[in-house]
Amino acid sequence: MPFFPARDGQSLHVRTLGRGQPVLMLHGLGMQGRDWLPFVLPYAREFQFYLPDLRGAGRSARVRFNQADVFQNHMEDMEDLVRHFGLSPCYLVGYSLGATTSLHWQSFGDFSSVARYLHVDQSPCIHNSADWPHGLFGANQSHFFGQLRALRALLDGAPDQGEVVDLAVGLRERVLHQLVDILSQISGNDRLKNAFAASARWAGVWARLLPVSNIADIRAYLDAYLDGAHDYRDSARDFPVPATVLTGALSPLYPAEGQAAFAQLAGAEHVVLPRSGHVPLMSQPVEFTRALGRFLKGG
Repeated sequence: MPFFPARDGQSLHVRTLGRGQPVLMLHGLGMQGRDWLPFVLPYAREFQFYLPDLRGAGRSARVRFNQADVFQNHMEDMEDLVRHFGLSPCYLVGYSLGATTSLHWQSFGDFSSVARYLHVDQSPCIHNSADWPHGLFGANQSHFFGQLRALRALLDGAPDQGEVVDLAVGLRERVLHQLVDILSQISGNDRLKNAFAASARWAGVWARLLPVSNIADIRAYLDAYLDGAHDYRDSARDFPVPATVLTGALSPLYPAEGQAAFAQLAGAEHVVLPRSGHVPLMSQPVEFTRALGRFLKGG
């Protein structure tokens, strides 16, 4: 079945591919399950991949969050998926948002169904502190969080529900400008900002291209990253299953030093892709596919 029931009565979409050992793949923010397809196809004769669209993404785009903590919501949905399909034991792959969801699962949920874990380019602690300077955007966190707060302040003038494209014209342009600036930093691609500046008159088109366009979802993620106390260092210490940390050495979001420190405290294998940023699926796709294969086969 392409959908599975969540505990709040909603139906979430999941793609399945292959046969053999179950592997659950959790995508990042702004992605959807189908984005994994080119990377899992080479292994579909040995493994059965479950590629869910998380709430608000892909064919689960109309499913809204039902609680304040998006990571708790995603974790519960994945527990429901595992229970529905009987995926025990399964291998787990979490990238960025999916990786934080995985650590939240290991810390607060029933992680007994997971036999092996691949953690892709994410910090175990989002906020910087005196003993952890490796959170979101590292040394530039204060500046980036300031931009996130400015976006949240803009959305205070927006309706509680609806899409960015439906906002009043002046507010829509201001929200889009802030969103594109944030997305360009996340992707490490300043050309996004230049393209938007050159074609701002096509704001309606830009609004339809956003990876996350629902106003309530944007608010939920802003609250999670700005206000949430998501520090999984203690719970992930000496990780309970074999784990691999895969790091993009050039990642602008999460300093490689922090990911190395996390691999050490978790007792995990650490694999570094030297030419990759935060999105190794794009910057080093062949190397990422090979690293995924080594993880799957236990090498």
